Amino acid sequence: MEYRIRTDLLRPAAVVAAAGALSLIVSAAVAARAYRGRGEDAAREGRTLAVKGLAVKRVRSDIGVWSILVRGEAEDLKQAYASLDAGFKRVRTFLAGRGFPDGEIEMSAIDTETHYRRDKEENGARRVSGYSLKRRITVTTGDVDRIAAAAGEVTQLIGEGVLVVSTAPEYHYSGLAELKVELMGLAAADARTRAEELAGNAGGRIGELQDARMGVLQITRPHSMETTSYGVYDTDTIEKDVRAVVTVTFRVEQP
Repeated sequence: MEYRIRTDLLRPAAVVAAAGALSLIVSAAVAARAYRGRGEDAAREGRTLAVKGLAVKRVRSDIGVWSILVRGEAEDLKQAYASLDAGFKRVRTFLAGRGFPDGEIEMSAIDTETHYRRDKEENGARRVSGYSLKRRITVTTGDVDRIAAAAGEVTQLIGEGVLVVSTAPEYHYSGLAELKVELMGLAAADARTRAEELAGNAGGRIGELQDARMGVLQITRPHSMETTSYGVYDTDTIEKDVRAVVTVTFRVEQP
């Protein structure tokens, strides 16, 4: 009788222990599966592909800026001014003859520089030795071909005694803001094509876009590969290549 009572008392305890052990096993399996699932999710989320897309477009400058410096020099200030005025009028006549209207011509104020020398006979006292007067003419026009032709001819006036210094014209393109948006889209499309090719060759497929970053525009002379971290802006040529690079990161998924 005692034996049966003790056996009956031990049986519930064994059941509880077995249930507890089974619960621990099940809990450990569930935890392991959840951990493994989280690891797989993290691995999937970590599979990304970053590629660069390129877009290049040739543009033609639509603004030309040209600077001409006219000088007048003489020992006497009035004579220096007369020399400057004569040269200035001659340059204006030259520009009018090349088809530049007054609205495209801007004139600066006259800059006067006084030159001195030391007089040895008077204990090195400073005396005026002459004057240099300068006046700048700036031409701004949309006719870039006309400005290029005139810039190559103006120095002929030196043969007439005109003291003239011509700087190289600068050529600009006014549509860069709109062009930047267009090139960004083209470069992003190029990046996606590259990413799809790479992912497909590796047995995957491109998923959603994770990040996109555009670099600075590189505006260079045609066929130039010059680049800088802050961007190139060529003003020497009428024709220019505008280059944009976009770095795009995609999520990579298994097919």
